[in-house]
Amino acid sequence: MTFYANDAVRSTQDRRVRSPDASDAEFAVLSSDAGLALIAQAQAVKSPGPSDLARWRKAHDQESVAAALRLAEARRKATPKFSRGDRMWLDPVGLEQATAEAVAVHKARRFEADAVVDLCSGIGGDAVALAGRSRVLAVDLDLGMCRRVAWNADVYDRGDRVQPCRASAETLPIPPGAWVHIDPDRRASKRGRAVDAEGYAPGPEFLHALMTRAPGGAIKLGPASDFARFAEEFDCEVEIISLGGEAKEATVWFGAAASCRRRATKLPEGTTWTDRLGDQPWSEYPIVAPIGRWLYDPDPALSRSGLLDSFARAHGLGRLAADLPYLTSEDFLATPWLEAFEIQSVHPLDLKRLRKLIDAERLGPVSVKHRTTDLKPETLRPLLRHHGDSPTVLFLTGGAGPGRAIVTHKAAALRTGGSPDSTAG
Repeated sequence: MTFYANDAVRSTQDRRVRSPDASDAEFAVLSSDAGLALIAQAQAVKSPGPSDLARWRKAHDQESVAAALRLAEARRKATPKFSRGDRMWLDPVGLEQATAEAVAVHKARRFEADAVVDLCSGIGGDAVALAGRSRVLAVDLDLGMCRRVAWNADVYDRGDRVQPCRASAETLPIPPGAWVHIDPDRRASKRGRAVDAEGYAPGPEFLHALMTRAPGGAIKLGPASDFARFAEEFDCEVEIISLGGEAKEATVWFGAAASCRRRATKLPEGTTWTDRLGDQPWSEYPIVAPIGRWLYDPDPALSRSGLLDSFARAHGLGRLAADLPYLTSEDFLATPWLEAFEIQSVHPLDLKRLRKLIDAERLGPVSVKHRTTDLKPETLRPLLRHHGDSPTVLFLTGGAGPGRAIVTHKAAALRTGGSPDSTAG
């Protein structure tokens, strides 16, 4: 594969043709021993005070101090997301939209191509992971992002496999045989972060066309986006990925990269659940079951993917109500997909009676989970003030079924440590 010419995005660039930006000052401090020492000092102080700022400004110009503070703060925030976050070159917006390292590595394993074009690469979260097995052309229209991805590739010892390219994703030709990854900008609108793909840049028309321009690849959408509608007319796979119990993204796999229609993946465990019946509707009709001894709160990847009812059928579970994601069974099920709670009692949804019950049985500390109710946080606070002898999780449910308050105890960790459930694919 021939990568496109890219004039020294790893350098300070020619400033005669553009105005200096934040990345210039950041590059300057990153490129000198004095600047690196300043960053290290800023990283060591979590909340710099007036005396810290005064001391640094005696030895450095104001622009350098501001750049060092930005880098230090971004690196602190990056540590949970990246294993080498304390050395990366980041900016707040790029960091927020960047794919977490664990998610990026998971996705990169599915790219079976010698060359990958990473469009809208940002700070390089996906590009660096993809470079673990492919050569990567990291494309971004923002020069600062191109320089950051070059730096971050070096931090992960993959600088020789990542070529930054400053270009528009919508006009760049895709080299023959290369697979594609794209993370469209969700903050292109002045109205704030877009939820639906219609507000992305590039938008759905370009993203759909992209599926025909490469033999395989992936499109990153938000987990709360209209991903089902986005994918419904195309032969592709939608994978909902969660990390640490939080849904992180909806990945649309197309071409040779797709292997089923729907997939839920739970990280860091790497557990997956798929439905390979391509002619099935996106959401199967839910099975509602009487409340049993156990209540389960599913991982968001499972519930968001439309596979909750498929999973429930396979394991003899039912929903509490048709519009509630909570599952129930009489017999205990150990699976990483479900957080299990042992039901102690069930009551009508009456907060006054609940407060009396909590006092009488010395329940607490109490945590509350509620779905399809119009209860406000300030209404629930009195329930949380009790500190009894029995840690309790209170499920408050409304919706299609009767309003109920379900008193539970969280299952012991030992009992929920079963083997992962998965399907082939």
